[in-house]
Amino acid sequence: MGLQYALSFWILAVVFLPGILGSEWGVEYSGNPLCAIRGSTVVIPCSYKYPASLRLETVMWCHNEAYCDKMPYVSHSSNTGISDAFRDRAEYLGNKEKNCTLQIKNITDKDAGEYIFRFITNKKTGQWNGRPGTTLTVHELKVAMTPQKEGTGVSEGDSVNLTCGTDSCSLSQSEFTWFKNNQQLPETQSTLHFSPVCTSHSANYSCGLKGNRQTVSEAVNLSVEDDAWTVRYKERNLCALRGSTVFIQCEYEYAERYKVKSSMWSRNDVDCTGKPYVYHSNNADISAEYTGRAELLGNNVRNCTLQIKNIRKTDAGEYRFRFVTNGCEKCGGPGVTLQVDELKVVMTSSRVNGTIREGDSVNLTCDTDSCSLSQSEFTWFKDNKQLPETQSTLHFSPISYNHTGKYSCAINGRKVTVSNEVNIIVESHFNTIIIITAVGILLFVLIGAVVIVIFMKRRNSVNVDKTEGGTKKRDKDLCSDSEEQADSAVYANRTESSTEKSRTSHRYSEESCELPDYENVNIEETDYENINIE
Repeated sequence: MGLQYALSFWILAVVFLPGILGSEWGVEYSGNPLCAIRGSTVVIPCSYKYPASLRLETVMWCHNEAYCDKMPYVSHSSNTGISDAFRDRAEYLGNKEKNCTLQIKNITDKDAGEYIFRFITNKKTGQWNGRPGTTLTVHELKVAMTPQKEGTGVSEGDSVNLTCGTDSCSLSQSEFTWFKNNQQLPETQSTLHFSPVCTSHSANYSCGLKGNRQTVSEAVNLSVEDDAWTVRYKERNLCALRGSTVFIQCEYEYAERYKVKSSMWSRNDVDCTGKPYVYHSNNADISAEYTGRAELLGNNVRNCTLQIKNIRKTDAGEYRFRFVTNGCEKCGGPGVTLQVDELKVVMTSSRVNGTIREGDSVNLTCDTDSCSLSQSEFTWFKDNKQLPETQSTLHFSPISYNHTGKYSCAINGRKVTVSNEVNIIVESHFNTIIIITAVGILLFVLIGAVVIVIFMKRRNSVNVDKTEGGTKKRDKDLCSDSEEQADSAVYANRTESSTEKSRTSHRYSEESCELPDYENVNIEETDYENINIE
């Protein structure tokens, strides 16, 4: 055992004695000890030296390892034996001459401890261990609140500071990022000053190193009592008719030591800071949609009532009032929800289906889909002419033919709110009788016309038959007379000639019923005395 200790002693003496005896060997760490924020990136500055006659071969960094001669390593020039805990996080930024700086990303609590640099040259005894190493402590950021007065509560008008820091690390040279309800703020200093603090400052605040969200601290809640700062709305829900004028009644209060610098109304904006505005006391950033229509009827003391004329469908939404003083400001939320509807005429009849007839019961009601109009008076129109009725419903019981027409309604005195038209057509009993009579007469005339046409057709058919029969009989008689005349002519001529002519006349009479041309017949005179009659 004694021999072993003696051998170890001489080995260490060989390794470290050159550095002790001369100034050519050495490792220096600047900024020792180091303090890092959890989640941040730390840089361990380091420099080293060795005799110029030697050549550097290997460099390494160790964590909590006294002699830095065992694996695993934080960093190794041959990239062997690297600890899984530091792989892809630790990077050697130095070189093989004088710089041995180490960088570690995304620092964790386990990274705290001692870091040692060691290098080896081409000479067997040319090694150096940079003991003692540099110590790294790891902390997390936190927000510390320091109110001006003692106590747990914070009231408007107090002074409050929020400081981003750690319990032991010095961060005086650092820049920060501040968050209010997880929304980034423009401030980059280590402390936020609220003097005076206002209810609008109430929120959860956290901080982190600039550009590194992994270092963000836990949030601290700043709650400011606002008993003296209020905005009250008479009604939370309003319903207005398209074309009408709406009044959003509002009151506000604030501490007497302050004065109102500006006031504004916004629509559909949670923090009342959205632009453009519905109304602004300085006439700044007012929406073109509300120019000439929105007006503040209040003052700089208590009244904040808003009037909007000629309401449009696009005006629907949530309206909030905000005022700014020389100290604090207040946004009245939740605000007033405005619905925009339009009038319509609804018809109900005792006759479920079919045409409305005289004697039926019919009601016309002026109403909306969502707005309550129970306290309103109305103006009714029939064919664009005003009626004397002012109630919400017109009753026709019974209805008559004279009630036929187009009906519309409006809020009394506001013709711009006039509704759509509903057309009522009433069928009269007298008209029904006239229609039935006319239809009966028309059917009678049509049936009579059909009978006459049929009768005339049949009569004409009979006359035609009779005419054809008489014609045939007359032609037959004519033919008979022709035959007798022909026979007489035969006897007046010679026997051969009379026989020939008689046959000819007979043929003509049978075939064509045409009379022979007796004038052209050559009848020779015959001496009847010479005729031999047997």
